[in-house]
Amino acid sequence: DEVCCRMSLSAWVGVSPDPNSSRRSCCTDERAALLVLLLSLADLQETMRCNPSALGQLMADHTQLDWRPLLPLLTLPCLNCVGGCSGVFPLEGCLRVGDLAPDCCNVVFSRANHWLYLEQPDDFNRLLLEFVERGNAGRPNRAD
Repeated sequence: DEVCCRMSLSAWVGVSPDPNSSRRSCCTDERAALLVLLLSLADLQETMRCNPSALGQLMADHTQLDWRPLLPLLTLPCLNCVGGCSGVFPLEGCLRVGDLAPDCCNVVFSRANHWLYLEQPDDFNRLLLEFVERGNAGRPNRAD
């Protein structure tokens, strides 16, 4: 329902749905925070067009299953991009994912929340292009 969607969205963008709350977005620029909110609403609208059963299966798959034992078995370079201000997942848990994979670099977008590609698209796209071109060569295990 609408209340549930608003609460989820507020966690994703890091802003309380209560205007009297002291919890604010990581974005220091209010216009940037508004842009993230508008993009998030557009993304939410697009997501809501999906089959609800398929969305439920996707959420159950990646939120209820423990994939940690498989991470050390990965044989390809990995790039673990994490929002430093995520209202969805704790930073420590996200970094642990990258620590468990053999050739993985954790990259923290310290000003971003959950949707890095929307909040810092230039930085995110540049990082992905570099990764596609050269993998993790010369990259530290963790970068901010």
